[in-house]
Amino acid sequence: MSALMERTQHRSLVLRAAPWVAGAWALVFGALVGLALLGRAPDPWVPDAASPLGALSGTQMSWVIAVLALLALVAGGAVANVRTPGTTRATGWLLIVLGLVVAVVVSDVRALMFLGYLPQVLLAMFGLGPGAGQLEWGLFVDSGVALAHAVGGLAMVVAGVTLLGRTVPGRRLDWGRWARWGRPAVAVAVVVPLLYAATRIAWALDIPLGISREMLDDLGAGRWAGFGLGAFAVVGAVLTWGLVARWGEVFWRWVPRMGGRPVPVAMALVPGILVAGTVTSAGISFWRMAIADDLWTVPGATSDWGAWAPEMLWPIWGVALAVACLAYLGRRTATRG
Repeated sequence: MSALMERTQHRSLVLRAAPWVAGAWALVFGALVGLALLGRAPDPWVPDAASPLGALSGTQMSWVIAVLALLALVAGGAVANVRTPGTTRATGWLLIVLGLVVAVVVSDVRALMFLGYLPQVLLAMFGLGPGAGQLEWGLFVDSGVALAHAVGGLAMVVAGVTLLGRTVPGRRLDWGRWARWGRPAVAVAVVVPLLYAATRIAWALDIPLGISREMLDDLGAGRWAGFGLGAFAVVGAVLTWGLVARWGEVFWRWVPRMGGRPVPVAMALVPGILVAGTVTSAGISFWRMAIADDLWTVPGATSDWGAWAPEMLWPIWGVALAVACLAYLGRRTATRG
């Protein structure tokens, strides 16, 4: 018991918080869809064309979320009441699978929109920034719900991985095997968002890169929303490079109060994994639209490749970023011995 308490005390905040975040997602959305299925409330999550499950109705999606939430709660109960290695291992894998489904399939492109539009929304609150009055606040709220699915799902994955680490007493999961993939994964995870950013920044500069002049004129102030997403992609590419750079492990000495100190691993991994999940989900959304012949709903349809082609590469970006994060974890874990 004392050994278990000691391990719990030394566990990082992220690992300790993950089961609670996952449980909160299951309870909140389980309750919401339960009320919806009983006819007491509207469906809390209605997919649109840009969703991996965009062909489902709101009621069908509520049933999907109800099943996922119930399984997550059952997994939580199994962890609390059964401690055999076999059950712990099975529960860990169940949480990982459930989490990936919630973060990548239930969530959709709107989660990434939330992250990309957040700086513009903050400026708009003070009446600042180009196109501050053009924001659709309802869409922003929906995007926040999509992000909640991404966070809840990834919390399940972290909780599941933590459980797998307990199946062999006295041993930690070996992340070092991922370290060799760090540089190639980072290279891919840097190039893909820069390709996307090039089109959106060009539009803001009145350059119709990948689209017609007519479409660029029709965008109007909306091109600044694209610029915000492009700028977000550039910042993400720079931060991704930090996963293999020295400054990604040790703060620059000129940084106040933290200069020269090691960068907390969670500070790099949490946003990295979150973006990886949201980007993958968004990319799958565009592929679903292409396969279902719904790509015409994207402004510019299929004729203006700049409006949709960069997004088709997003699943590659997301997977590469996830691998880069695991490689970073493996390298940092090996460094700490």
